[in-house]
Amino acid sequence: MSKHKMSDAPVCTWVAVTDASGRTHMEARWSCATTVVSQAA
Repeated sequence: MSKHKMSDAPVCTWVAVTDASGRTHMEARWSCATTVVSQAA
């Protein structure tokens, strides 16, 4: 990825969440693009 300034637009990521009864579901988490860290291969 090249070095460039990212916008402050919100970024949606999906995370697996396990509730109190042990069921797992996906939840959307929004964060500012400047705080998101990606792991590029």
